[in-house]
Amino acid sequence: MKKLGFISIWLLIATVAYGGEIVLSGTYMGKPVFVQNPFNHSRNSFCTDAVYVNDRKLFEAPQISAFKIDLSYLKMEDLVVIRIVFSDGCQPRVVNPQVIQPRSNFKFITSQSDNSSISWTTAGELSGGQFEVEKFLADKDKWESFKSVRARGNQETNQYAIGALHQTGENRYRIRYEAPDGIVTYSVEVSYTSSYHPITFYPAIATTKITLSDTTSYSITDSYGKLVKKGEGREILVYDLNPGEYYLNIQNRMERFVKK
Repeated sequence: MKKLGFISIWLLIATVAYGGEIVLSGTYMGKPVFVQNPFNHSRNSFCTDAVYVNDRKLFEAPQISAFKIDLSYLKMEDLVVIRIVFSDGCQPRVVNPQVIQPRSNFKFITSQSDNSSISWTTAGELSGGQFEVEKFLADKDKWESFKSVRARGNQETNQYAIGALHQTGENRYRIRYEAPDGIVTYSVEVSYTSSYHPITFYPAIATTKITLSDTTSYSITDSYGKLVKKGEGREILVYDLNPGEYYLNIQNRMERFVKK
């Protein structure tokens, strides 16, 4: 994992294995954003790979040394989050980031991920705010929330940490903060590359036992969420369970199986 840092209220730069992102978050004030786009000689192309506005791809790989991000289709004072994805070893420069004005005093100071957790530090929270921790799903090409955290509401600094949901390979996360008045602010994207190999099990329709691919702690709940069995090992005896649908909880994930 490469370390990521907070740069300012509205301009964040995340460096990840495949290159990086520039993220601008604020309010549309009627002006376009201009970007200088250097040439990457090692790839024989310009730096920018794609530009997203509010998670919608605006355009891809502009083959020009400078370009304009036209936001005129937005309404005045609409929330705007711009992501500029760029290639490794080459970084665009936002010429006029000040035209995207911050909408509140709230800010993310840090955000990071390690092998087991995602953590972040904030300032300027309001009572009643809410965090959503989102993970990028590459197979669906979209961000999806997997954890909600209520903001503490302290105007000074606050620190948060939750358990991560890493899969083998690169994992990308960001934190979304929604203030009580509906103003939304995103953290810089964080990345963690995991060598984790998920434990599998068989059979999915069991009569006497379930076998795991490796030793781990586990628990089993019924279809109503009631805990019926827990322990640690590679074999789980299920002959004493009533026929029906159950859920096996391993490695912070839930897998469905049927007891015949």
